[in-house]
Amino acid sequence: MPTGAFPTAIEQITPEWLTGALAPCGALKKGVRVSGFAAEPVGAGVGFLGVVNRLRLRYDGDANGAPETVIAKLPSSDPGARMITSTFRFYEREVRFYEQMAEANNLKAPRAYFSAFEPVSGDFALLLEDLAPGRNGDQLAGLTIDDARTAVIALARMQAQWWERPALKVFDWLPGFNDPAMLALQDVFLQCWQPYRDVLGDEVPKELIPVGDRLGPMITHIMECITARPCTVVHGDYRADNFFFDGGEFTVVDWQIVIQGLGAFDLAYLLAGNISVEDRRAHEDDLVKLYHRHLVENGVENYDFETCWRDYRTCVLIAWIWPVIAVASLDPANERGVAFFREWSKRATTAVMDLKAWETLDDF
Repeated sequence: MPTGAFPTAIEQITPEWLTGALAPCGALKKGVRVSGFAAEPVGAGVGFLGVVNRLRLRYDGDANGAPETVIAKLPSSDPGARMITSTFRFYEREVRFYEQMAEANNLKAPRAYFSAFEPVSGDFALLLEDLAPGRNGDQLAGLTIDDARTAVIALARMQAQWWERPALKVFDWLPGFNDPAMLALQDVFLQCWQPYRDVLGDEVPKELIPVGDRLGPMITHIMECITARPCTVVHGDYRADNFFFDGGEFTVVDWQIVIQGLGAFDLAYLLAGNISVEDRRAHEDDLVKLYHRHLVENGVENYDFETCWRDYRTCVLIAWIWPVIAVASLDPANERGVAFFREWSKRATTAVMDLKAWETLDDF
């Protein structure tokens, strides 16, 4: 690689580059060098927009205190994934999050040892703290209600921190729901709507066919409208596979989709896609109340529960857009990925049906 460049594929990572990446941030003592490493893929069938490997490091010198493992996150080679990440600037957002926001944010993220983004190619590289042996959530299996409560409370605390704060304007890389890149969502959905139905067939409830037909041409208008609602930090991919539980510590990874806008999106994305249909039906009301209560307890004003519930129902419908696009656009290339997409769609469509979330389209 040229001087100053960074790897964009696991084959390009060298011990010399790792030493140069880890030393400046204080992860290595002076004179310690990475002598070698073994790489193993992580997240198969879990993350589809990037390539993630765990690197087991070997050192020359006194490696006491140096990380035994790190997580290397690099660009995907899948054309569908690159189309999505380029359109919505996901790689740039994650790098900027770690560089400018992570330390201030009260929702814990892993430490970033190295970060880089190249705007012309859209390539990026991240070296992150390895959260193993913390327990990683599993979206396909679904969260327990206790884990869902933990995630809801942490989400409310973070969003209360940024709720309508002028400080959000400092982050010029952090788009709103009405950012031009986000408004491309309408065209992407319209391109994916029929392929999604073709892939899933009768698994898409027939009652939702006219809902999708109506929703597609309205997405840009909806995004414009909800931008005017209370604005905060939205993780954007707030799901079980991005959660790590370690005793009392709760850490969230994968900040590629971070955005500013209506906070209820993260809540809807979580509850409609990450717990079983039966558990959501039994606990949904309590979990939305839990979210609202912790917003208020952490300083949010002039946001009553009725408004929160309305926003939640709206965002359950909006959150359905993502499994539509994922099913139609991405090649999971493994059995877990196929099962994951089908279960995600089932939970999302059932939530839309249960809540009659399409009724909220009349508000726009």
